[in-house]
Amino acid sequence: MALLNKKKDEEDYKVETTDLLIVFDNDNKTSDINVVSSLDDGTVTVNGMYKIPLQDCEITVGKEGRNFFYRAPAESVEEVERLAQLEHNIVLTQITAYRPPEPPNAMDLTKVFLFALVALALIAMIFI
Repeated sequence: MALLNKKKDEEDYKVETTDLLIVFDNDNKTSDINVVSSLDDGTVTVNGMYKIPLQDCEITVGKEGRNFFYRAPAESVEEVERLAQLEHNIVLTQITAYRPPEPPNAMDLTKVFLFALVALALIAMIFI
């Protein structure tokens, strides 16, 4: 029993990533530095801000963790920002669009047919 509780406690205290995403806008000569929220399916994601293919990044290792460098023209930076915002909005839309299932409140055709069949059987038993 103690082993199961220990494993659960370890899961509660997971260390967040210290990886950084550094986005360079070559056209405007600007940069943006953010902490990476997830790294999966070949993409580097900063929630609601950037979603960049891992193969487009240059990866270095620093004292705090990995650094993902993304150098691109302004159009590409705007596109990855737009994709991240779109994904974030889709998730929020799906969460807020939840409707609890409606219980069936009316008798459907199958129930009416079964009741008619039972009534017919009772009438047949009485007269035969």
